[in-house]
Amino acid sequence: MSLSSLLVVGFGIINLIVFREVKKAEEEQLYELARQHFKHYLCNPKYRGEGYAVVNPNPDQGYRVFLFEDPSNPLRTVKVGIKKESTRKRAEALVKRLMLIEFVFVFTLVLLFQTLVESYIGKLKDKEEWVRGLMLSLMHRLGNFMATQRVLLAMLKKNSAKDANLQRMERSLQRVQREFSIFMNLAKENPPLEVSPQNLEELIKESLKYFEEELDKKRLVLSLREMHVRINRTDLEDVLYNLIGNAVKHSKSLLHLKVCPKLGILVIRNDVGEGVSFGMGIGVELTRRVLKRYGFELRIRLKSHYTVFVHFTGRG
Repeated sequence: MSLSSLLVVGFGIINLIVFREVKKAEEEQLYELARQHFKHYLCNPKYRGEGYAVVNPNPDQGYRVFLFEDPSNPLRTVKVGIKKESTRKRAEALVKRLMLIEFVFVFTLVLLFQTLVESYIGKLKDKEEWVRGLMLSLMHRLGNFMATQRVLLAMLKKNSAKDANLQRMERSLQRVQREFSIFMNLAKENPPLEVSPQNLEELIKESLKYFEEELDKKRLVLSLREMHVRINRTDLEDVLYNLIGNAVKHSKSLLHLKVCPKLGILVIRNDVGEGVSFGMGIGVELTRRVLKRYGFELRIRLKSHYTVFVHFTGRG
């Protein structure tokens, strides 16, 4: 439709220009035709025209009249009239031919364009389905692998429940599972959005537990207040894990988390290190897609500090 509208407008402008030039050329042609009949009259004063041309038409109505000065009598003018109906028919025939040609051209061009676009979109959909299938297959295999590891870890913990190495392995396994959770949810086609009120403050504190070791050497400032958001719990956990994890990973010594219930905003701020790009990886983009499902918005500001604003507009 956009291409069709653009072509119609474009050809409309071209038609206006063409019609003006054609009208100008037709006026010149009619003048020359009338001049020829005027010359016949000069050679034969009894000549009164032929076809759709009349010399000294009376009355003038229905004729396109041209005036010529009689050389033998400067005070006398000779009228040569060209029937308006004949010129109108010629103009209508020209317009009809032009419109028919344009219609066939526009229809053919739009049909060709639509065919090419549909073919390209079909290829993209096939590729998207292949990538989604590959992603789901990988996620399935990864899920099986992590399930096996959890079983093995549980067996080892029966004998050495307080072993520090086993505890670190368990935390690492939990983090791996959390990091791949967002990929799994986004790979699903049209997942059901089972929303319910979630306590943002509570889930932030749970997400911070994954990064206790990294935060042990950094300053953590929490300005948290209770705020409930209507969203799927797993999706919110994925969002918080990715955003907080990004902020922890790329901070030098400071991490500040703030919840503003009146504005419905979560602010995550850190003292960004050197060489950090604006987006900080694919995780932020995936997080933005998850939030977009619920009509929420994620904005990033990078100056002396890296600040993330999550706008829970309407809070779901």
